[in-house]
Parts: sequence; structure tokens; C-alpha cells
Amino acid sequence: MCKFLDDGRIPLTNSRAERSIRPFAVHRKNWLFADTVDGANANAIYYSIIESAKSNHLNIYKYINYLLEVLPQLEGEQTEEDIEKYLPWSKELPEDILNFDGEYKELEVQ
Repeated sequence: MCKFLDDGRIPLTNSRAERSIRPFAVHRKNWLFADTVDGANANAIYYSIIESAKSNHLNIYKYINYLLEVLPQLEGEQTEEDIEKYLPWSKELPEDILNFDGEYKELEVQ
């Protein structure tokens, strides 16, 4: 408490830090229901895609929809160069997915 009173830059609460780790804690609870190793791997892949999209400032909803629409239509074996254009850091993604300025909100569990 003394450090808090000595330095006015220290925030009154740690809510900001708690909010930043909340999504991971929520997902961790969901992972308890992954009954198989394959289910756990699928959860990890999905979480990784979403967090990568966030860090690349993509519209997550539109990005996931785009992947689900486009990737199943690819035919034949794909090379790394073919897949590169669908990754979150690709500049070849549609413009409405890139440069998302909105706020990322967690889904509310009821």
C-alpha cells in the first residue's frame, strides 16, 4: 500500500491485467471438456488462429467465415505458398478483414 501512495502512476486496481488474461482462463475451463487428445488439439488450433488474428488486427468473425468458405473449396495438394495467403499476417486477405479498428469482445456466457 505504501508504494501505491508514493507513486501516482500505479493504477488503483489490477483490472486491466485481469481482463487481459481472462480469455485464456475461460478457454482453459472449456478445455476441460475436450475428452480426447484430438479434441484438445482442435481447441488449441482454434485458440491459436483467433489470437493470431487479434494480434494482426483482423476482423475475427469475418476472418473465420472467410477461412470456412474458401479453404474447403481448395482442390488438390496445396504448397506452402498457396496456404501463406490465408494466414493472419497475409496482405492478400480481403480488405474488409484487414485493419480492424473495433474492440475485441469476449462472448458472454449465460
